[in-house]
Formats: sequence, structure tokens, C-alpha cells
Amino acid sequence: MFKKITLLIIFLFCNHILWSQQLIPLDEKKYLNQLNSKIETETNDSIRLYNYLLLSEYWAQSDRLKSWQALNKVLSAENNLPVGILEYYQGVFYTYNGDKTKAKQHYENSIKLLKNNTKQSEILLKAIYNFAYIQVEDKGYDVLVKTLTEQCIPLSEKSGNVEFLAYSYTQLGLTFMSVGQFDTAEEYHKKALEQLKKIPEQKTVHLITYFNLVSNYCYKPDSKSAKIYLDKANHIINQYPNSQHLANYYYQEAMYYTTREDYDLALLSLNKGAKIAKDKNQPKLLHMLYFRMYNVYLMQKNYHKAKLQLETILDENILSKESVNRKITYTQLAAVNDVLGNHKQAYDWMKKSSVLNDSLQQQKLLEKMNELEILYETSEKQQTIDRLEREKKENELIAKNKNLRIVFLAIALGLSSIIAFLIYRTYKNQQKLNKQINISHQQDLLHIENERKYEATQAVLQGEEQERQRIAQDLHDSMGGMLANIRMSLSSLGYDKTTEIREKIDKSIVEMRRISRNLMPETLKNLGLEIALKELCESMNNKHFSIQFEAFNISENIPFQTQLALYRITQESISNVIKYAQAQNVIVQISQNEKTISLTIEDDGIGFNKSEINYGLGIKNIENRVRLINGTLDIISKKGEGTTINVECNV
Repeated sequence: MFKKITLLIIFLFCNHILWSQQLIPLDEKKYLNQLNSKIETETNDSIRLYNYLLLSEYWAQSDRLKSWQALNKVLSAENNLPVGILEYYQGVFYTYNGDKTKAKQHYENSIKLLKNNTKQSEILLKAIYNFAYIQVEDKGYDVLVKTLTEQCIPLSEKSGNVEFLAYSYTQLGLTFMSVGQFDTAEEYHKKALEQLKKIPEQKTVHLITYFNLVSNYCYKPDSKSAKIYLDKANHIINQYPNSQHLANYYYQEAMYYTTREDYDLALLSLNKGAKIAKDKNQPKLLHMLYFRMYNVYLMQKNYHKAKLQLETILDENILSKESVNRKITYTQLAAVNDVLGNHKQAYDWMKKSSVLNDSLQQQKLLEKMNELEILYETSEKQQTIDRLEREKKENELIAKNKNLRIVFLAIALGLSSIIAFLIYRTYKNQQKLNKQINISHQQDLLHIENERKYEATQAVLQGEEQERQRIAQDLHDSMGGMLANIRMSLSSLGYDKTTEIREKIDKSIVEMRRISRNLMPETLKNLGLEIALKELCESMNNKHFSIQFEAFNISENIPFQTQLALYRITQESISNVIKYAQAQNVIVQISQNEKTISLTIEDDGIGFNKSEINYGLGIKNIENRVRLINGTLDIISKKGEGTTINVECNV
């Protein structure tokens, strides 16, 4: 019932920890004293003001007032700090204080102003990373992965910033961990470790990397490996007992004990961490510790305490301010209440979760529509520019031709018949040239149009598959859970009158699963193309005709997009047979010879004359999917002799 609790904790953990893992020096007391000392004693205004910015960054996480006072010292003073630096530290302040709109604006300004300043590459890297981070909730983890791989890591390598390179690798690993890709995450954390070997002194990035490895190994689970890096983190943190990372250390320690099923020790560590988080005013980290306590209570099957823990999290409203976290909390409250037999409360929490999910989906849909509208307007503007450019070139060509004809006419007045002949010859040559230019122009336009149609088709098919997957997932996660909860509630009533309703609900669940499987077949994702096609043929068999399926040498390493395209082609072909062919037998055969895959769908139906029929949407869908995988399509059919569809592609 609670099999999703691990991924829930991962999501909430990474959504907060991705930001909280800032590179503040380990010896915070010494660092803070240095900043204050330079502010008091430094005579250079630029150095003194820059230290105010560092002080603002230090306090931003735990004391908003002190952070603003330090920042305001710089804002209210005349300064000649490098452009872009002040913008970055303003972004940090507004990020920690929940104003993402202002934070994004300041980070964007900082990136624009610093992109050509090689001396401030570290501030630029931080601005790029933070700008991507604050978009994660709206755009997903893709934006962070793209930023780290395409900007932060290459820029760190180019500037020789080993510390930020290691930091970028471990943050990339943490991002993959957040979506359950633990092996990929481990690879990037180990890349971070390779870079850390180049740094002789133990720094904050070492501690952060060790924490991330502990989490990743606990989620795998691999407590033996987790203990190695927990000990490394312990060695560092013991030297700095006042570190802001101490509460996070107890979080990692609790994860290790949970993996070992030492639940009492886990709760002891969590309580230590919670006390420190309260003392240091780290509310988000405090609530992460609360969520981990909830997880431990579930492992102990102490559902009453688990429920109270979730209610406390909702009441204090720290992490649950974010809609996604609130939805997850609602869902877990529904599950806990269901286990406790509070079915009405469980239903109410599930209903709240469903309503919030619909709201989130609507918000994402509106954002997507706005993005598409901007793309459309940009495309229209580009088309207008291209048209004006073409008209300009055509007018210039016409003007040149007119001038050329005037020159020749002037010469013709003086040179009589010979010049007239040359003019006539030039005129004919010009006509041929214009004709050739026009033909070439038309061919170019046709080529561009075909390319755009192909790109549009690709986008539509990819969008269709994504939407199929989303709808299938929503049906399974949302409607499936709701129907199951309703059925459980009815079952608990125990009345005979509910039997018919339960049967209808059971049929509804079966039908919903069938629809979900058609939208995105789980067999294809989990077991591969051959078994998925075999299952498809068996499911589409009926009393009017039979389907024979044959497969030869099908590899397990075929790219998923190719598998999906071949599956949809087969599905569409059999559907066409059912609708139009009046066939009694269908043969579906797929084979692989090295890197070449051949798919054949043959029926003994009424066939058709290819020259007398206009292909409908089904055949066009097949053609588009074949193009999408760079394959070839051959349709063989005659009236009364059935139809054969041959598809061939390379992998």
C-alpha cells in the first residue's frame, strides 16, 4: 500500500536539498568572523561592500532580516562592483524568501551581464545553476539536467573550477536520484569523487557529495556502501559541530538506520536533527526530518503516529506550501486513514488530492499553451521576415535587369543591328535564367514545406505518445485508486445491495485497465517488442478471424521509440483489417537480420485497387510512423487477393 513512500521522500528531499546544498565554508564561525572583520576594517569600499553581499548570502537561509540588512547596505551605497554581481546576490535573497519571479529576473540579468566576464566565472556558474533550480517546480527536472550538462559542467571545465565541477556532478546525480534513477545517479556522484581527489583540503563539496552518496545507496538499498560514506561525512562534521549541515547529517544517519531496519536508532537520529534544525531556524529541513519520521512510523506499522506526523506537517505548512508536496501529503493521509479503517476520511483526502492534481494539470496545460502561442507568433514573424527578404531580392534583381536593358538600348541606338541582335540574345538568355531561378525557387519552397510537414508530423506523433502515456498514467494512478477505494468502502458496508454496484465497479476497473493498456502498453515497456506484439495479436483475435503471430531473432536492444512505432503500425494495420478487409486469417510476422528489422502484416481479405482508392487516416498514420523511424513502407493489394503491408527499418 505504501510502496510509493520511498519515491515520495526522494522527491520532497531533492526538491529542498538541491537548493540547500550551498557551498558555504565548513568552518562557518570562522567564515562569519572574517566577513565581519573585513567589513569593519577594510578601507576599500568595493571589498567592504562585496563582503556585505557574502554576509547577505550567508544569512539568507536562516535569518531574513540580517540578510536584507546586509544586502541593503550595498543597495543604498554608491559602488563600482563588477556588473552582474549585485544582481546575483539579490536573486539569492529573493529565492530563499519565496519570491521566484524577482529571483528569476535578477538571475537573468546577472547571467546577461557576466557572460563575457571571465574574472567572475564562479558567480556566473552559480547564477546559471540557481536560475535553473527555481524553474524545477514549474518545468520539471529536465531544465536542471539540461543546464548542468550543457552549461555548468562545460563552463566549470573551461574555467578550471574543479570545486564547482565536482558540485555540478553531484547535483546532477542528486537530480537523477530524485526520479529514481539510482544507477545513473551513482555514476555522476563517482565523477564528483574523481574531481574531489584534485582538492587536497576537505571542503563543503566533499561533505555534500558524501551525503548524496549515502542517500543514493540507502535508496538502492545498499547499507554497506552507505556506511562507508556516512563515516566519511561523520569524520568531517565532527570537526565542525556548529555547521548548518549537522541536521542534514542526522537525516542521512537516520536513512542508514532505516535501511538496516534499526527503527529506534533512526528515530533517535531524527529527533537530534529536528532539535538542531529548530535551533538553527531551518524550517524546510526540519520538515524533511518530519517526513522521514513519518516513513519510520510506517515501517514500524505505527499508523496512528504516522497520521499525526502528516497532520503536523500540513498544519505547519512549510513544504506543503508547494502544490506538488501538498498533493503527495494528501495522498499519503488517504492511504494511512484507509489502513486505520477511516474510510470516509481516506476518501476525503483522496478527493482533495484529485482536485489538487486537476488544478496542477490545468496550470501546466495553460503554461504549455502559452509556450505554443509564443512559438507560433515567433514562427509567423520569421515567415514574414523571410517573405520580405525574398521580395527585396526579387526587386533588386528586377532593378538590375531594368538597368541592364536600358544600357543595352542606349548602346543599340549607336550600334544599329548588331547591338539589336545582342539585346535580343541577352533578353532570351535572361528569360531562361529567370525560368531556371523560378524552378529552383519552387523546388526549394517545396523541399522546405515537406521538411516542415515532416517536423510537424514528428511533433504530433511524439505529442500523441506523450499524451497517451500521461492519460494512461492518470487513469492508473488517479481513477484506479479512486475506484479501488470506493470498492473497499462498499465492501466494508457488507450489504447485499452493494453486490451489483461492486460488480459494476469491477467491470469499470477492468475496462479502465484495458484502455490504459491500449494507450501505453506496459508489456512493451517492461518485456519488449516481441512479447508485446504477441499479446496484441492475442487480444485482437475474435470469432470472425484468427491472427497468427511469428517472430524470429528479435533483439532486446531495439530503441524504445522504434519498438513503439512498430507496435503502433501493427495495431493500426490490424484495426484496418477488422474495419475493411472482411478477412478470415491474418499473419503478423516480424524478424531481425543483424541491424535490419522486417515487419509483415498479411490478410486474406477482399483487398483493394491502389489506383482507385484514397488512403484514409489509418494508412497515413502508418506512413508517418514509418518515416519517423527512417523506414520503408510497401503496400501490396489487389481486389479479391487480400493485402500485404511490409515495413523495413534499421536499428
